[in-house]
Amino acid sequence: MLNNIPKAISKTIKGQASKGLFRAVAQGLKLGHKAPPQVQSKLVLRLMSEVLREPLEDGDLDCLEGNWLQVEVEDIHCSWYFTMQQTRLMMQAQPPLLAAHSRLTTIAGKSIDLMRMLGRQQDPDTLFFQRRLRLSGDTELGLEIRNVLDGVDMDELPGYLRQGMDWLNKPLAWHATAQ
Repeated sequence: MLNNIPKAISKTIKGQASKGLFRAVAQGLKLGHKAPPQVQSKLVLRLMSEVLREPLEDGDLDCLEGNWLQVEVEDIHCSWYFTMQQTRLMMQAQPPLLAAHSRLTTIAGKSIDLMRMLGRQQDPDTLFFQRRLRLSGDTELGLEIRNVLDGVDMDELPGYLRQGMDWLNKPLAWHATAQ
């Protein structure tokens, strides 16, 4: 449809469409973050369990046993904390009480950059080197987790997750061509 429109107008339309969609996604995430912790936990854990099924089965996330990963989405002011307990992925919305031997690592950034990383629209190293994503705390643990996430085979995800990622990644591609 946009192929018959001059490039400058096409870029503007794509840019406005992607900005609107980003705002809608961010608003949806904001509202989701306001949901009761039990609802958030069930939804996020269900999605993470699907996305990380193979690494969980292979024990690739055992490094989180007794340790914590904080994912901070800065533009919607929310954080989630993940750990492993007895081979099960656990999540909470409140900062954990750390034991003396526990490690904490944080991956922080704006929702658009986190989606770019997860949707394989941009190389994670590029996002980190450009300081659009930040890794802090126990960086060794953070790099281990990042490598596990980078190794997830998107083609092996259930259809509904692949379609959702495709839907979210469309505006990212538009945004990249509009700039």
